[in-house]
Amino acid sequence: MIIEPSRNLTCVKTPFYRDDEDEPEPNTSLLWEVERLRLKLDKVKQEKAKLLCNQKTLMFHTQALSALVSELTQKLEAERRDRKQTESTYQFLVTNLLREKADLEIMLDTIVQHSDLMEELLHEQCIRDPLTGLFNRRYLAKSLEREVCRAQLTERSLGLIMLDVDHFKGFNDTYGHEAGDVVLRELGWLLKTESGALDIPCRYGGEEFMVILPEASLEKTQQQAEHIRRQVKRLKLTYLGQDLPGVSISVGVAVFPQHGVTGNQLMQAADAALYQGKTQGRDRVVTASG
Repeated sequence: MIIEPSRNLTCVKTPFYRDDEDEPEPNTSLLWEVERLRLKLDKVKQEKAKLLCNQKTLMFHTQALSALVSELTQKLEAERRDRKQTESTYQFLVTNLLREKADLEIMLDTIVQHSDLMEELLHEQCIRDPLTGLFNRRYLAKSLEREVCRAQLTERSLGLIMLDVDHFKGFNDTYGHEAGDVVLRELGWLLKTESGALDIPCRYGGEEFMVILPEASLEKTQQQAEHIRRQVKRLKLTYLGQDLPGVSISVGVAVFPQHGVTGNQLMQAADAALYQGKTQGRDRVVTASG
């Protein structure tokens, strides 16, 4: 049986390679593509690592910047508070200064308007004893010399009474100095109320007092001294709600011109009479000799 070739069969040509040419490997292109992709991947990894490094650096700087901003904000807030407090303090000082200025202006106006009264008050403070309210020793000396000169010019007498509280040191030691001050204040009040309009009662010092009696005779001076002695014994003394024992005084009397023609002579004569009364038993009136 003879088989005839089919007319529809196509003849496939097989490539022909010469012996001197190398046949290309079928996986070469794929290997190059893989290598290219690997290199590209390495580059991407490097860029990613660089980006991560930059990200960390940026985060570090961001945190540092945030801390710096927070610190600056705190400082600005503290400065703002300090400035506000300073402004408040300044405003307070200005307000006080303005108020003090206004007060000083009022005081100045008051002083100008009442200058005479202020002078009188200052004068009173200079011549008054603060405890008893009587004239002080300085005023006593000036007044006595003035009254002696007047007595000389008018040829009239002048009486002087010097008195001293008996056993006053013992009284202070027993009841205290504040209780002793009560005695001195009450005695000062008695001398002011029991003295005549022209008389000048003074505190000489400590528990010693003097009374100048212008134009008083010896008899009138002695009577006044005895009256004061009796009134002192009637004083009711209390301290802190408790009664204090009564006190007595010794009194010396001198009169111008019989016992002295100057203030010092009269004081010495009255003091000598007072000392004599002390030695004779106290609580008595003694007239100066001469």
